Amino acid sequence: MKSKHFTLKNFFFFLFISSYIFGFFLRENIAGGAETDFLNFTWPLIISFKENFNFTLKNYGSFGEGSLPLFHIINAYLNPLSFNQFFFQGSITLISILNVIIFSQIIEKKFQLKKKDALLYSCIFLILPFFRSSAFWGITENFGWLFLLISIKYYNILEQKKSKHKQIDIFLTCLFSSLALYIRPYLVFFPVFFILKTLIYREYSLLKSSVIFYLILSIPGIYLIYIWGGIFKIGESEINLLKDYHNPKFIIKNLIIFSSLFFFYSLPFEFLKKNYLNKKVIFVFSCVFIFLLFINYFEIFNYLNLIKIGGGIFLKINKFLFGENLIFFLAISALGILVIYNYSLISKKNNIILISLIIFCFPKYILQEYFEPLILIILFGLIDLGKVDLKKLKKKDTVLIFCTYFTVYYFGSFVYRYFVYPIS
Repeated sequence: MKSKHFTLKNFFFFLFISSYIFGFFLRENIAGGAETDFLNFTWPLIISFKENFNFTLKNYGSFGEGSLPLFHIINAYLNPLSFNQFFFQGSITLISILNVIIFSQIIEKKFQLKKKDALLYSCIFLILPFFRSSAFWGITENFGWLFLLISIKYYNILEQKKSKHKQIDIFLTCLFSSLALYIRPYLVFFPVFFILKTLIYREYSLLKSSVIFYLILSIPGIYLIYIWGGIFKIGESEINLLKDYHNPKFIIKNLIIFSSLFFFYSLPFEFLKKNYLNKKVIFVFSCVFIFLLFINYFEIFNYLNLIKIGGGIFLKINKFLFGENLIFFLAISALGILVIYNYSLISKKNNIILISLIIFCFPKYILQEYFEPLILIILFGLIDLGKVDLKKLKKKDTVLIFCTYFTVYYFGSFVYRYFVYPIS
């Protein structure tokens, strides 16, 4: 058995790393929009920052980019390979591997795993379609994940009360989470969680320090809003990003999609649990599912059939297999709500994290790429797991379950992208 596990783990290491290398040179783009985003938004901004920093910063909104400018500034001035598109994309592909390294360090320390197992868990990033596409085409997401992971690394040091230099670790947590925000605005969820947690747990010394650091680190953001005359608009139009595309009014309609995506990425964790189908689980699921069916009877969820952009993997499967009949998707969403409910019962901290994640329901169009690898980062890096999960994570075959699940996801996405629904 030891020999079998060793062989399978080496197989997955080889598969993940080799496919990541070949995927770059084959110009893989499972996400579909990565190449277009790079050519239309990311690359023009980097070039423009190189030519005229002040003009580009002031007119940033006219470029139509949905993220904030830190990624473009860093690569325009600090990346020596930004003189050429292909070499630049190669550098982002290489830098993205740092996500794997930092994530493995977090997992190893949090769960006391062997280095090889922690690294194999983190190498799952290399097989995730959206992570790969962002890396291969040099767009902004993976820099945001990297800074988020570094901030979580220092936060966990504080959480485990192993910090020898507490103020430095607080500052680094605030610094890297702010850098993540200045790349991807939705990553503001972590500062929100950090502040709420210290407030609710009455960690007033930590709260005082973090508020001071965040206020100092918010100065560049305040300056941007000042020179933009408010939150920037898209191009020459009167469309306002916050009002028209990123607004709390979209939360209600997006929660059902969020729950389905949470279920998808948490499913390997659910495989670990014994006696999952007990009476309490069946009762809660039945109540949630019946409630969703009741709402659906009044055609409340009809908007799901009109979604052309985003919606996630299960909504696409539902449309492909069942057309406009939403029962399958609603059943999956009910399972997602059940999983979220179960995590909320474990600790107060989990509730704070889950509430903070509602920020990801603000967009008009909720895309799966927003949650990949976010939910894995949350589940492995932040959320308190149950005793069963913690025990099972250390078993030899558990990492193989995760690797198999996400490998099937990758190949399924590849087939869907290039054969079922090819995009020219």
